[in-house]
Amino acid sequence: MIREALIAKYCKGKDVLDVGSVGQTDEYCLWNLLSDHARHLTGIDLDSSEEARHDGFAKAALKAQHLIVQGNMETYDFGKQFEVVVLGDIIEHVENQGLLLRNIRRHLAPGGVMILTTPNAKWPTCLLLKPNPTHTIWHDKYTLQRILTVCGYKITHFQYYFGNKPYYNPISRALCWRQGMLAVSESCDTCAPDVR
Repeated sequence: MIREALIAKYCKGKDVLDVGSVGQTDEYCLWNLLSDHARHLTGIDLDSSEEARHDGFAKAALKAQHLIVQGNMETYDFGKQFEVVVLGDIIEHVENQGLLLRNIRRHLAPGGVMILTTPNAKWPTCLLLKPNPTHTIWHDKYTLQRILTVCGYKITHFQYYFGNKPYYNPISRALCWRQGMLAVSESCDTCAPDVR
């Protein structure tokens, strides 16, 4: 199952926060997917949605009157909580991952979930090719589990996925197996000191 189908399942009819909303320009844009499935959608990004208009960002989503704020989720306070928070291939770009994850935890409604996707550091091409220059760190299953636990989360669902393109043929899927990781987590008061 591709990443988008997994995320859509959790966001259907929910109040969703999308972290890293701006700059998604292709048909696999998470913002467009979330716009179609979420009851209410809010986004946050370091770049402004106004700048993104000029970059061709998710035009339909910007017309949908969803709120995108310019800010840093490591410290931003929405003054409200969300049923679902989505970090679609964002954590590997973040300077202070612990600060980000703890702030997201404060924004999770009781029973809410955080959905995090990220490349798998142990995928063969990650080991062989030059890293993306915008990445600050890559995770494997074990480092991802550790940082989530330290920041007060319990993983309720974990799986590898083969990428986010539905047109991958069986050979491409086999080559891309375990290319990405998806973790669904909930707040866990006994996992780490309370940060609320």
